[in-house]
Amino acid sequence: MKSILFGVSLLLTFSLMGYAFAIENEYDLEYNLLPNKIHKNDVVTLEVYNMHGSQVSLDKIRDLKVESLDKSIIEIIDFEKIHSYKTLIKLKAYAEGETILYVFTEGSKLLEIPVKVYGNNLPKNISLDLFPDVFEIDQNNQGILSLLLTDENGVVTRADKDYLIKLGASKSGVITFSDSTAIISKGEFETMQTFTVNKKGLVTITAKSDDLESSKLLTVDESADREIQIFIIPEDISSSNTSSGHLIAQLFSNGKLTKATKDITVFYEIESSTDSETVNTSSDVNTINPNGYFQIQKGQTYGHELFSIQKGETDSYTLTATTQDPLMIVEETFETIDVELYGHEQIKFEPLSVLSDGSRQLIGVLYLEDENGHPVTADRDIVVPFTTSDKTISIENSIIKKGFESALVFGNMGYFVPTNSDIAPNIPNSEVVTLDVDGFDDDSVSLKTHVSTDHFLKGELHWIAVYMESSDGLFQIPNYLKIDVSDSDIFVVDKEHIMKYPYFTIIPIMAVDSGDEDLVINAGEFETSISLSSVSSKPDSLSLDHSDRLFNGVKDTFVLQILDSSGFPVQINEDINVKIFSSDSSILDFPKSVTIPKKSSFTLFDLEPTSSGTLDVSFVSEGLPILTEEIVVEEITPTIQITSADIVEEGDSFIVSILAKQNGVPLQNAPVIWELEGGITTISDEQTGPTGEAIASIISTSDESVKILASIDGPIQSAFASKIIKVNSTSVEMIQESDDSFKKPDVAGFDPILVMVPAALVGMIFYMKRKSK
Repeated sequence: MKSILFGVSLLLTFSLMGYAFAIENEYDLEYNLLPNKIHKNDVVTLEVYNMHGSQVSLDKIRDLKVESLDKSIIEIIDFEKIHSYKTLIKLKAYAEGETILYVFTEGSKLLEIPVKVYGNNLPKNISLDLFPDVFEIDQNNQGILSLLLTDENGVVTRADKDYLIKLGASKSGVITFSDSTAIISKGEFETMQTFTVNKKGLVTITAKSDDLESSKLLTVDESADREIQIFIIPEDISSSNTSSGHLIAQLFSNGKLTKATKDITVFYEIESSTDSETVNTSSDVNTINPNGYFQIQKGQTYGHELFSIQKGETDSYTLTATTQDPLMIVEETFETIDVELYGHEQIKFEPLSVLSDGSRQLIGVLYLEDENGHPVTADRDIVVPFTTSDKTISIENSIIKKGFESALVFGNMGYFVPTNSDIAPNIPNSEVVTLDVDGFDDDSVSLKTHVSTDHFLKGELHWIAVYMESSDGLFQIPNYLKIDVSDSDIFVVDKEHIMKYPYFTIIPIMAVDSGDEDLVINAGEFETSISLSSVSSKPDSLSLDHSDRLFNGVKDTFVLQILDSSGFPVQINEDINVKIFSSDSSILDFPKSVTIPKKSSFTLFDLEPTSSGTLDVSFVSEGLPILTEEIVVEEITPTIQITSADIVEEGDSFIVSILAKQNGVPLQNAPVIWELEGGITTISDEQTGPTGEAIASIISTSDESVKILASIDGPIQSAFASKIIKVNSTSVEMIQESDDSFKKPDVAGFDPILVMVPAALVGMIFYMKRKSK
């Protein structure tokens, strides 16, 4: 019977071993890169280790392979095998750029590690900025061109030499630069100039300097169709000695009043109906062919000419007006009446379309009539004031001079379309007139900002453009609006060098410190904000890198690195001493100070925790913010769990298994030593398998008890456990009773130990001894 049990025991043992080693490897590769941010020419350390789920495996990786995708950027120069459980790989960074490290071993998933190597913050690009980059030729035609030097990360950087930059355009005549060349001098980072657009076109603007080049697309749209309307006021003109008429031309675009972008000359000629019917009549004294010209000046919506007609005659006349750009031919007619009436009984007002742009404009014509609608000449100076419904409208007093029949009326509609545009001459029996006002409501206009880069350089003067925008594009900033920028500890406005243009204002700003801040900008009732960041290429902060998991008794590497305000590694020109203060040196004994050497961005030091726990450590260096880190050290004492029956029969073979764990993870491939008192082993595992288990088949030789001692030699620390199993002296009878119910266990998909001893109890005794170094 004993031999049968022994055979079954062997079968179970071999079956379990086959099952255990068929388990798929559930370990994943993990890594630390020290330091995490690499500078050109640095030699850094790549630490690779195994993870089992969320737990660190303390087993050393075998046959690890590491390959660099681009060896011109970073290359593997050495493997070190002195760490307790990590594989350490030395890397050399040769050039700035980005690449990938491939880390792999047989049976594990390929690990791809992205690596970025930072350079020396030297200019690598020219950033060309155009504001605005879309124009309408009949509106604003002036813009700002800015050139910035940036490093490989797109961050503004100072010039390491003088940069001569040539500006060009893919089409001629569309744009005019203030200067076709620009210079960014050594130590500076930016230059700025104005430019002017001249005609419609889609043009690429380029900036070139040696091997640096940048380009931007500039769009100049054609002006909307424009037309000129001609008005003759009044329609009936007296032919008295002082009689005259007002010839007025107004410029419209899409039915709305618009400003001229250049001087527009209006030619006119007046011809009488009598003159047109009579040919070569020298005796006819009614011949009149006056002609002349006047202009709608740049920036104006109107042009005006006062003309006189032949005295003492009654006739009909045709006025023909022509312009070249836009090409227009317009005809208007008027009548003359031979009257010599004087008075001031009826004052008429003829309004014109007017634009709300904050400027003084012609809004209409006052003239005198009698009760029959005939023109009347003033018998004295007549001053005519106006009343308005909206306080934003301002109308000047108009004077009809003695001996004249009419006078022009000027006014200002403000910068936005008034809510009520009713006006009236402040005289008896006057009629209310509603003006036709073109422009934009104040709620359709917004305040905005533009900046060529939102990353300022600490200690340097930069600029932002403040402008207003309507639904049709840029809106001319009202003169009365004062632009205010909120106070800041980081960004200070240079108020003495603010530059005002019709459609935008350039505000110089000095970054006096590094950091981020939102600036609020106000212009009257309008408000906007802009987020700015100030960076410094000088040392700005300290950073500590180390393993994510630190264990008691395991030496690990710490890296203290110096960064600029952008978080990039910066190589320093002198040694930087850093003092270290630890809250608990009994856990981790830091040195009192370390030195980051010149021409480097970091320093490394190795520390070995002497106990588990949590501590705070602070790093202090003159001129830099204090860095405080919380560090946690974990315990990694191995554990052994013995599983077997609590009572066996004398001379029987039985199975004993152990489960070894370290840091909560199954401890695989750990050497196992079995020691027995009162029994012998028939077969046993010499090391733990992938699940951390090892099995032994034991035959009792004592009639009292079998003492089992199992010890493991972990990668860092060792441990052992023991269990005493009682021996039943009536083993023969018990075997005969149990033999009838015994069946060969099914190990497919189940743990054979559990099938064999379903009621087994677990005994655990923990001992730990420090592994000798």
